[in-house]
Amino acid sequence: MLSAEEIVNKQFKTKRDGYDPDDVDDFLDEVVKELRRIQIENDGLNQKILAAESRVAELQRSGSPLAATLPTSATAETGTSGQLLQLARKLHDQHIQEGYAERDRIIEEGKNQVTRMLAEAELRQRNEINVLDQQRIAVEREIERLKSFEKEYRQHLQKHLEKQLADLANSGQESANAF
Repeated sequence: MLSAEEIVNKQFKTKRDGYDPDDVDDFLDEVVKELRRIQIENDGLNQKILAAESRVAELQRSGSPLAATLPTSATAETGTSGQLLQLARKLHDQHIQEGYAERDRIIEEGKNQVTRMLAEAELRQRNEINVLDQQRIAVEREIERLKSFEKEYRQHLQKHLEKQLADLANSGQESANAF
């Protein structure tokens, strides 16, 4: 049987896109709390059974009629101290089974919660990837726009410089012809 200490001391490996360690720790704390509550309840039930068994043994030793110490419905159901002991054991076993069922329910609930948390984390991750992809596309478009602007600017600047050089050459010839 898994103990609360084993749950508390359990170490998990972390992976890049795994579960959030804080969420896992919080959930394990809840499981440990519930397991300890069930263990305390089980211990209390065991003590009640021991007390009932002790009472049955006391009644058997004293020779008192069992019917005088039991409620009417219990007298009808049990009739003898052996049957009372069997009833006590049956109740004990029933409580143990209920404890196991509760433990299984908590574990199943935990698995469901982990599955739900994983699905939510995957959805958040997909959304973040979509946002990053959109940002990447926008940046790539801006880079292409700037490259196009740079090309056009260089062409315009080159034409302007060639015109200036041509004008300078023409004014230089006109000056030389004037002398």
